[in-house]
Amino acid sequence: MNAFASSLSGVKTPGPAQPLRIGSLVVDPPVVLAPMAGVTNYPFRKICREFGAPLCVSEMVLASGVSRPNAETSMKTSFGEDEHPRSIQLYGVDPSTLSEATKRLVDDGNVDHIDLNFGCPMKKVRGILKMSQLVHD
Repeated sequence: MNAFASSLSGVKTPGPAQPLRIGSLVVDPPVVLAPMAGVTNYPFRKICREFGAPLCVSEMVLASGVSRPNAETSMKTSFGEDEHPRSIQLYGVDPSTLSEATKRLVDDGNVDHIDLNFGCPMKKVRGILKMSQLVHD
């Protein structure tokens, strides 16, 4: 046994983690891959699922882009056949645009979970989400 392992011999662990419940969605084990711009595309989410993350959130999607899809938005809102649950993070500042995007995604049956981002510290996103300056400060 190495020195680090022996230093942990008296440490108590909390026991097994309880499943995470988000509405009717049960995430077990309670591991969520957070959305990361330019990172959490389908191949990356697939790898993370293979290593045990049952809920993998897509890259951030601008809510107005859902109403006026382009190639980038279509790629970010697409999922593999094997991806369940399907989770998207929307960001934007206009409540009606966010509502419309949410409704469209739900009506299309493309998602099981929608995460709303109202404040991201990334400079590019802060430019869109003027209120997220609070996160930066």
